[in-house]
Amino acid sequence: MRAYIESYGCTLNQGEACEIRDLLLSLGWSMASDPGDADLSVLVACVVIESTENRMLKRLRPLSSSGRVIVTGCMATARKEAAQAVLPSAEFVPPGDLQSFAELVGRAGLPSVDVSGGDVSGFSIVPIATGCRGECSYCITRLARGDLRSRRPEDIIAKVAYEIRGGPLEIRLTAQDTAAYGLDIGSDLVRLLESVDEIEGDFRMRVGMMNPNSVLPLLDRLPGAFSDARVFKFLHLPVQSASDGLLSEMGRRYTLSDFEKVVSAFRSVVPELTLSTDLIVGYPEETDEDHEANLALVRRVRPDIVNVTRYSPRPGTKAFGSGRGVVGRKAKDRSRELTEARFEVSLARNERLVGSQRRALAAERGKNGSTILRADDYRQVVVVDDLPLRRFYDVVIDSATPTYLFGRLEGRH
Repeated sequence: MRAYIESYGCTLNQGEACEIRDLLLSLGWSMASDPGDADLSVLVACVVIESTENRMLKRLRPLSSSGRVIVTGCMATARKEAAQAVLPSAEFVPPGDLQSFAELVGRAGLPSVDVSGGDVSGFSIVPIATGCRGECSYCITRLARGDLRSRRPEDIIAKVAYEIRGGPLEIRLTAQDTAAYGLDIGSDLVRLLESVDEIEGDFRMRVGMMNPNSVLPLLDRLPGAFSDARVFKFLHLPVQSASDGLLSEMGRRYTLSDFEKVVSAFRSVVPELTLSTDLIVGYPEETDEDHEANLALVRRVRPDIVNVTRYSPRPGTKAFGSGRGVVGRKAKDRSRELTEARFEVSLARNERLVGSQRRALAAERGKNGSTILRADDYRQVVVVDDLPLRRFYDVVIDSATPTYLFGRLEGRH
């Protein structure tokens, strides 16, 4: 039996897709590169914004060439009816529910899954939780995944230990809100990082997105955990808006001052930190003054990465009845202005590194025979060489763009 898997959206979706692949391999399935050559197609679908949902719906009919389609990811719970309208024969599994998936493919109970993609990739995604404790008024993911459900620390540690047996590896710890990890099981993210750090081996950990309000109770301990040599100096901390009024409307449970307090605390302990944040443009009732505050935030805080997303009303969310937000040319112009400001800041921060020498881990294949490496601050370093993955290299930075660095191996010209 052959299966074909497509995954879209966040790192958590991607990690769960890998777990589905490993489950199927452990049950004797093989992987197909085309749905037409498969007995089963699996769509791990994202519906975070309307355009992404539409893309998922368009993929359903082509995937049905395999004869059987299982939809999982957030679409399986939050937008099941929309998918059924397109493909009535589709089957559905809630996101992250491997037990139900195993039963659907004919296995009563989960087998011992001991398969890894680490031998063909320089990174491994390790989900640590699903669901969250938030009440964001615009978020369909919260509706899809429900309340926080943290995985057992011993299971996470065993997964990381297994993955790194083949040599140096990037471990991507992921969840909807990693800083909320453990609130439901009497633990927390700092203790988890300390436990993973006790594993012997040469690896690097990237800690996934965390909300400012979840970080605040950990602020006296979490930045110190990031100073560990095996933790990438990378913080993904979404602010979403520089307006306290809009943050309240969004149900974000923190203020702009809280966000900047977290950033300052991390930068004081980890000066080389790479800061990534998110901004929603055109939220209902967003004013010109709110937009100017967003621009000022980018120029003042100077994040290395800003993910700019135009507001997309999602069915079932509290904000869905608040109108469609700022529409038309004004929303496009605001998005463009923020993106230009973000690239200006990112380029300046990256250009500071030209001429420096960095040690970096080869994590992914790039385009046209290149390799993508990750430095300790998690910046992408592109080397135009087909390098073996899962190895560290000393590279010299030759040039920079707003999104990555170009480098060469030390001693090469």
